[in-house]
Amino acid sequence: MQFHPTTLYVAGAERVLISETVRGEGGILRNKFGERFMPKYHPSAELAPRDIVSRSVIQEIRKTDYTHVYLDVRHISKEKLSTRFPKIKKLCKSFGIDITKDLIPVHPSAHYMIGGIKVDQKGRTSMENLYACGEVSCTGLHGANRLGSNSLLEGLVFGCRVGYIASKEVAKKRDELLSPRLFKGPTKNHLYNELDLEDIRNSLKSIMWRNVGIERDGKYLKDTINSIKHWSKYIMSNDFSSPHGWEVQNMLTVSFLIANSAFRRSESRGVHYRLDYLNTNDKQWKKHIVVNNKNDFKQ
Repeated sequence: MQFHPTTLYVAGAERVLISETVRGEGGILRNKFGERFMPKYHPSAELAPRDIVSRSVIQEIRKTDYTHVYLDVRHISKEKLSTRFPKIKKLCKSFGIDITKDLIPVHPSAHYMIGGIKVDQKGRTSMENLYACGEVSCTGLHGANRLGSNSLLEGLVFGCRVGYIASKEVAKKRDELLSPRLFKGPTKNHLYNELDLEDIRNSLKSIMWRNVGIERDGKYLKDTINSIKHWSKYIMSNDFSSPHGWEVQNMLTVSFLIANSAFRRSESRGVHYRLDYLNTNDKQWKKHIVVNNKNDFKQ
């Protein structure tokens, strides 16, 4: 999971990205005391890689005992801000923030799933006639730390490939295609009626952010795995009749795979940063972790 270091941090606002180009144009990150802090974390300061900026922001938040940091663009001309960042300027203005005069409150957020369903160069998965492309897939193109905008190129290339190949396969097997079937929702059982799915969803999101976020530690990863296993005991066996229930089941599955893989990878690499294993270990871990429903193995 890749984290973006600067998303708008205002109560009631969606966690909208404040683009890296803002820092590229000279935006400065400051803590609650108004102090610039990035130069003490990395020689490239605000232009350091995303994972480093995200970790630096988290450390500064912790040191200052505050909820966020600020992005300062007040020194950039009004004309440039209006020309280069009209949407950001308009969005901030809707929350009473004039970026030509005010600091922009920002905080890191989960941004992009680098891993996903393993596919080959044609977007084919391990299941016949199932293709995947875009963020849901793992092509290997992004390595351990995706570069900005590469996801768009990946989507265009693999989307084109998958669409072309799938359409050819459909044309070959048109007579074998199944007709649409009416879905009949399962009867709700007693346990289903007692579940507060929103509470489970929020609990899962909270523990994943705390323990499987920008900074990770084996002890807390293990706690997270155990919590997910416990919730899964009474969630995964249910037959839900709504997308909300299915989403919670899917969230538990994906969260378990992420937490378990993060626990197993005893090193730091790219966006995966272990406080208890700070170094990169190429000898043991210069490879992907691939999981299927029969076993898991490293590649």
